[in-house]
Amino acid sequence: MTTAAQTPAPTEAPKGPVIELLPLGQNLARVVLTISNQGSLARFQQEVGTLGQQFARIQQLQQRIQSALTTVERDALTKVGESEVKDFNEKDALFAKVWSFSIPALANRQTALVNTSLRLMAVISEEEAVKARASKDFKEEQIVIRGDRRLLQTAEIRGLEFVVQFEQFVKVLQARRDAFLQLTELLKRATTDEQKKSIQTQLDQATELLDKGNKEMAESVGYSLTHNYEIEVLEAKFVFLLNQEEVNQVQNLFANSQQQQAAATTLDAPKVENRLTEKKN
Repeated sequence: MTTAAQTPAPTEAPKGPVIELLPLGQNLARVVLTISNQGSLARFQQEVGTLGQQFARIQQLQQRIQSALTTVERDALTKVGESEVKDFNEKDALFAKVWSFSIPALANRQTALVNTSLRLMAVISEEEAVKARASKDFKEEQIVIRGDRRLLQTAEIRGLEFVVQFEQFVKVLQARRDAFLQLTELLKRATTDEQKKSIQTQLDQATELLDKGNKEMAESVGYSLTHNYEIEVLEAKFVFLLNQEEVNQVQNLFANSQQQQAAATTLDAPKVENRLTEKKN
């Protein structure tokens, strides 16, 4: 009796922690934390700021202890330092339990809180609210009353790339408005026909650029320089910027992964050999 050959079951690739990386201009950043709640975001920012300041005070205190000129001074500073360190460690332990990293991990690191999802809310008048409600696509939750202000949700911008594009173009649009206002003032002060003609030409160009940009933003996300806005952060990521050594490690891992994929695609498929089990004469 022959025994059929057993094909070994495929083994799973080893699983490790998923590392999320974000490109930030010319830098590369590792995502440490993603926050999708405004209350949590406010709490996180407050705790990072408070504990960060306390940690900095402890470091300064340790430097003062090392440079103390007398034993009395050193002992007094050490006593204060021990109390401060104990208080910090207790608070930092709670912080790490909630946010999954500790404040000392931030030491000598460049960090950033990056917005990756925004909600735009325009401050509108009662008449504008009535007009908005008349739209066939209007939903009542788009209008929010906060104190004596009416806010109309105009758009949600999701994804780092789109948030960055929006923030950059808002700056461009504001710069165009500033240029328009400056040229308008210059035109009022012009004293000669030649000056007025030159400034008017520049003003016409600035007005065209401003109107064009304002129209594009209004059509895409409902943003216009004619209104004030509140911007709500729907999601933010706290990141560490990678140093050059870490960037090199990431590049090497990526290169190795590409080589493995390329090697896998060049392997020949297994060949099946057809054999006759019986030969007829």
